Amino acid sequence: MGVKAQLKRVVGASLVLLLACSLAPRGLFAVDRPEEVLDSKVGIFTQLSGKVDLSRQFTDVEGATKTLKEFAVPGKPIIIAPVYYKCPRLCGLLLDGVYTLLNDIPLALSQDYSLLVVGFDPTETPQDARKVMDKFNSRLIGQATADRSGVRFLVGSDQNVTALMQELGFRYMRDGQDFAHSAALMILTPSGEISQYFTGIEFPAWDVRLSLIEASKGEIGSAIDHLLLYCFRFDPLQGRYTWAVVGLLRVGGVLTLLVLAAVIITAVRKRKLKEGMPT
Repeated sequence: MGVKAQLKRVVGASLVLLLACSLAPRGLFAVDRPEEVLDSKVGIFTQLSGKVDLSRQFTDVEGATKTLKEFAVPGKPIIIAPVYYKCPRLCGLLLDGVYTLLNDIPLALSQDYSLLVVGFDPTETPQDARKVMDKFNSRLIGQATADRSGVRFLVGSDQNVTALMQELGFRYMRDGQDFAHSAALMILTPSGEISQYFTGIEFPAWDVRLSLIEASKGEIGSAIDHLLLYCFRFDPLQGRYTWAVVGLLRVGGVLTLLVLAAVIITAVRKRKLKEGMPT
């Protein structure tokens, strides 16, 4: 490869990396207030790095009973959305946000990740789950429409539901015919480790994408996506992705070396041209 071609590659790589870090959105919110709870019995009690037992069995809308692992895309991260299907308001708002996310996130549902909507009311049936699933699946657009197999609506026994919600740190309590509960999504690694929480009813696609890429352990995302993880880290104190100083120093060091290499290659080439030597 000639000196000119080498120089172009060096400069090109530098520009791509700088562009990736400089154009990334600044407002990267994940958990607004991870410590917030309704009371000692209801709320989201974050348990990052805790392990979810994916061998527990649940039932889908077709009546098939399988483990959580079998319902998920093999080797890819999992989004879990706890709901109860007869919820009069909050769960519908949560699923509104979830399906907006599915349409917006630039990852392939059913290939790069899966969504498991899990009912926490053990008295509900697959038929209850199907009614809600059909309603929201009709909102999928574009590529997400073809990938709807990556979405599973599940119900389970009292024992399995209770155990799963405890592992997720999702606490709720019955309030008459309804439940007092919060709204949240949990991001799991393929092995079931809790990687991140997103609370509320709106989920910025950028944040969730970064979380899924991080939870995938390198199995999904482009080279630029993985470079961005050097630029950003999740800050649990602020509840958001922020610029990572160490990562930026590393990137800065690499860019400095690339620029120096470009300068040296250019200087050597000019010297050879001046002396009439072949380049």
